[in-house]
Amino acid sequence: MFRNLRGTIVILSLTGMVLVAGVLYYNHQRYKHLATHDEGMVYRCGWVEPDVFAELIEEHQFRSVVNLCRPGEMGEERWEAQRQAVNGENCKLFEVSMPTTVEANDPELQKHLAILRDPNNYPMIVHCQHGVTRTAKFLSIYDIIFRGMSAEESLTAQPLFGREDHNVNVKAFVYNFEKQYQELYPQAKANSLDVLRK
Repeated sequence: MFRNLRGTIVILSLTGMVLVAGVLYYNHQRYKHLATHDEGMVYRCGWVEPDVFAELIEEHQFRSVVNLCRPGEMGEERWEAQRQAVNGENCKLFEVSMPTTVEANDPELQKHLAILRDPNNYPMIVHCQHGVTRTAKFLSIYDIIFRGMSAEESLTAQPLFGREDHNVNVKAFVYNFEKQYQELYPQAKANSLDVLRK
């Protein structure tokens, strides 16, 4: 009698653990590297499916989605599906590739700064393919200029998603940006977002 009961409990426990593991894996894949960066302002993720973008836009009332991938990187069909999902939610989509350089003076960064400076773009969600390297660079720009954080503070605050550390390209860029941004981008002022923080 007790053997059968014990066996049933073990089987039910194992079944429950498998189901929980399955749900966690499904959510990890569906909401790839989704994380809050600055509550109510900036969120991050990897490239997720169009229905997930639509769901997240609705749930968090995002005003903009920032795609940091190179044009066509994930295939033109996925780009078009993302455009339709974002536009269908009456949200702005910025397709601005993040340069792979470690230099803070890349002219492409002007586009990123323009997005970050505009209070009408918040709250926003930022992504690249995996939501790790390029996204970390973009979020560090935000942290350094608009949150007054140091490069070290920004990098330490960001999740590593199973990695031991940020890659050398990200760290070099972020430290260079911290040293040079005031000289290179004097128009980038933290107070441009004050209207959102009252």
